[in-house]
Amino acid sequence: MRVTYAEFKRRLRVQQALNRKLDEVVEINAAANEKNWMLTGVNNMNDSLQGVNNRDELVRKCLHTLTAFADFTAGAFYCYDDKYQDLRLYAAVSMPAAIPQAVPLNDGFLGTAVSGKEILVISDVPANYWQLNSSSGHLQPGSLVMMPLWIENELLGVIELASFRKVTPLQLRLLEVLSKDIAVAVNAANAREKILHLLQQVQEQREILISQQEELRQSNEELSRQSEVLQASEEELKVQEEELRQVNAEITERNKDLEMARGALSLKATELEASNRYKSEFLANMSHELRTPLNSVLILAKMLQENKDKNLTGKQVEYAGIIYKSGSDLLHLINDVLDLSKIEAGKVEMEFENVPVQSIVEDLSDLFDVVSHEKQISFAKNLAPDVPAAIHTDKLRLLQVVRNLLSNAFKFTPAGGVVSLSLYVSTPGTLCISVTDTGPGIPADKQELIFNAFHQGDGSTSRKYGGTGLGLSISRELTQLLHGALRLDHSGPTGSTFTIVLPVNATIPGAVPVTPVKDIAPQIQSPVAVNDDRDNLTKQDKLILIIEDDVHFADILRDFARNKGFKTIVAHNGQDGLAYARKFLPVAIILDMNLPVIDGSSILKILKSSEELSKILVHVVTGADIQAIKEDNIHGYTRKPLELSDLEAVFTSISAQLQARLKKVLLVSVGPLSAGATLETMSAERNLGSRYDIAAGIPEAQALLAGTKYDAVIVEIGKDLQAGLQQLEALTQIPESGDTPLLVYLDQDITGSEEQQLKKYASAIVRNSTHATDRLMDELELFLYKLQKKTNIEDTATIWTEGNLSGKTVLLADDDMRNVFSISALMEEQGISVLTAADGREALEVLQQHPTLDLVLMDIMMPEMDGYEAMRHIRADARFQQLPVIALTAKAMAGDRQKCLEAGASDYIAKPVDNIKLLSLLRVWLS
Repeated sequence: MRVTYAEFKRRLRVQQALNRKLDEVVEINAAANEKNWMLTGVNNMNDSLQGVNNRDELVRKCLHTLTAFADFTAGAFYCYDDKYQDLRLYAAVSMPAAIPQAVPLNDGFLGTAVSGKEILVISDVPANYWQLNSSSGHLQPGSLVMMPLWIENELLGVIELASFRKVTPLQLRLLEVLSKDIAVAVNAANAREKILHLLQQVQEQREILISQQEELRQSNEELSRQSEVLQASEEELKVQEEELRQVNAEITERNKDLEMARGALSLKATELEASNRYKSEFLANMSHELRTPLNSVLILAKMLQENKDKNLTGKQVEYAGIIYKSGSDLLHLINDVLDLSKIEAGKVEMEFENVPVQSIVEDLSDLFDVVSHEKQISFAKNLAPDVPAAIHTDKLRLLQVVRNLLSNAFKFTPAGGVVSLSLYVSTPGTLCISVTDTGPGIPADKQELIFNAFHQGDGSTSRKYGGTGLGLSISRELTQLLHGALRLDHSGPTGSTFTIVLPVNATIPGAVPVTPVKDIAPQIQSPVAVNDDRDNLTKQDKLILIIEDDVHFADILRDFARNKGFKTIVAHNGQDGLAYARKFLPVAIILDMNLPVIDGSSILKILKSSEELSKILVHVVTGADIQAIKEDNIHGYTRKPLELSDLEAVFTSISAQLQARLKKVLLVSVGPLSAGATLETMSAERNLGSRYDIAAGIPEAQALLAGTKYDAVIVEIGKDLQAGLQQLEALTQIPESGDTPLLVYLDQDITGSEEQQLKKYASAIVRNSTHATDRLMDELELFLYKLQKKTNIEDTATIWTEGNLSGKTVLLADDDMRNVFSISALMEEQGISVLTAADGREALEVLQQHPTLDLVLMDIMMPEMDGYEAMRHIRADARFQQLPVIALTAKAMAGDRQKCLEAGASDYIAKPVDNIKLLSLLRVWLS
């Protein structure tokens, strides 16, 4: 019996263990089923969202999938409308007809649900809330779910779901998972609609531009007709001019006495102008000569004070700090003296604008709240209720004056004292700004003198407070330029009060020369390592030079330019920026105006005066106003601070202007040239700045010519020469082709008579050969940048007459006597006098003997002294800076061409020399 009972207990324990295991299996199975159900719901939703581009269709499919799978009886999908700032119904399933089409934010359950990002569940819905109807009856929903859709901090919409039963946690978890996918899909659909809308706007603008181009063409034709009328009038004016010249000769005799008197007056005026110029130059030189050595002292003292190498004693570091502080004080003194001189010389420009009064108070609070805390002085700001919201004045100068008054107040007020800034209206149209302190006050006998330069309340050798005595003098002068007044209201042992009285609407004075007054010493920056692309440049790169002294902002511009496909070089001062511009010749420059060493205004003048640098696109990005800069000196201006959209606009403007500068070439071809890649690559290597459109035939070319003004047309003629002639004739009859140069590329040799037929239509003919594409590039460069206009066969005959080049003297330097003989014979036929030299050294000697010759033809490979060195010697002589020098090179590679130009060549021509091209180059450079 005992054995049986033990066996029974053992079996009971086993049964209980099996039951527990079974319960665990049931729980695991339930969890797996829930997970599978969740995954199936996500998969169904993803399937419904894929391939749908329209937002309405996407919203409808999403809602149907959600209600069908998640076991919801009804639902509605509301999307957020940016225009009306409310929720708009886009889809509904089984909802009553009276469902609202628009729901304001924070209105009802639906409008309130979007205020957060969590799903809102409402259970036990009242019977009179609303009903779901069908043909068999109607019922009230048991639960409501509000699911807001967000992308980060952007509201996209909300989904309302209704169920007859209570919403289960599993359903809520599914909704939480699906809300992100639905939000992403809706956001993508919204973005797609915006892009389509923008595309439609671009298409409409393009049509407007096409119509404007047609109007411009018609205007140009009208101008051409008027030009002919003007030429006839010009002939009549020449006759009248000759008659007037005779009358002027008689008047000239009578004016000699007047000229003598005028000369005496001019001499006096010149002396006066020179005196003023010397004074201005003295101020500028003093500014530079005084600040430059101090900058070095400050930099070196700061480096010693930092003691990065840890090789100085504590006393030495302390001494370096004293040197740095003393140098800074001296620099402040120099700035004050120069500022006062500039004010007295009338070199200050006032920039009047509408300035919010509250912004003045906030700027001063930001600056002096810290000072008051450090010195344990109370700083009170009082703004009367009747003070206007804004005044018309120069904010920079006004802040400079108030800052000086507050600085003095904090300097003379002891710890525990009070400094107050009060703004009030004394009379209509007048604003008063008072600064009051609780310092020792100003002696009565000094109160009239403190506004004079270098006068102080306590000027004794044992004075307690420092200073230069210039602050109040400068402040009074600036206040007068603001059409106001600065006065001392009262001063005694309990403190002093200074008041600035300004008109609310000041008028702008007459323009005066601009020399900005600075109230703080310029910050001295240590050299910063630059991370740019100067060591990773190719000739095909679009290079932008960034001249910006703010290191962090320069890095932002650099990274943004790289993202836009540009290579960059960064300079943190004007001197380096100008050197990089000359060395690398960038396509564009982003320029700050307030730069160390050389400022932005000087850089703009240098760029404008240089023929090579004046072609560079310049976009100014600065925090200063640039009214004094002529608009034709820059191609764009953006004022700091910049937002991301401003940066986008800067680089969009640069890209658009660079694209507009490209020379447009039309290629009519179905042969090897039609690929266009070879021509584009060679154009990039030569920096021709051109883009190519390709037409497969005359109809397509005619359509392109009708919509675009091309700078040149290249026609590739295949084996059928007669068909090619017909094509050329058809092209020349297109009105839009006008005077566009026509270049012909041949696949075969032709006879002399066939060449004459081609020349009736073509400006140049290139035959297919080993260097045919190089020759084609030479001709294209010639017509794009030198001749500029198509020359027909009759003009060509006139051009190459002996009279055009007759009487010119050319020096030919070449060590190959065969080349000397052939080229000399060719030029002598045109009436040119030819001087020869066998090497570069002999060429220099001939040039010294005949300094008035007109042109030099310089071979590159010669003994003793090659052509590169000879050209450098020529350019080193100031007499021959403008002398045309054409290099003769055996190769036409882009590298050789660039090397010739860098050595001083004006142009180059490849051997073997083409007679027609040589004569055309001679005419271009001798004209």
